[in-house]
Amino acid sequence: METVDHIRKNIEQIEKLLSEVKADLETLDKKRVSELKKSAEKIEKLPSEEKLRLEYENLYQMSIGGNANAIEEFIKSKTKTYLKAFCKANNLPIDTTKVSKDGIIKEVTQWMAQRKAITKKAT
Repeated sequence: METVDHIRKNIEQIEKLLSEVKADLETLDKKRVSELKKSAEKIEKLPSEEKLRLEYENLYQMSIGGNANAIEEFIKSKTKTYLKAFCKANNLPIDTTKVSKDGIIKEVTQWMAQRKAITKKAT
């Protein structure tokens, strides 16, 4: 009789462990599904290159028009992914993955200042 009781206890332990493992699997599955949803939400839709170029032109006009903070406000309000596409569309040689937003602000400001100096009428 002792062996039968011992076997039943072992079966109960196995069933308990199985139920715990099933619960852990369900928890992990729920986490995985929620992470997949979050990563799907993170995919950023970027505007066309034409719109990015237009945005650069508007930013340039604002900066030469006296709005000194326009570039800083613009860059700080955008994601790194957006800025990478923005720089690529406007042929700005800035590696946004290696440069901070402050560095991007300095670079873009410098490029616009150079453009202003180049396009300035000679007297």
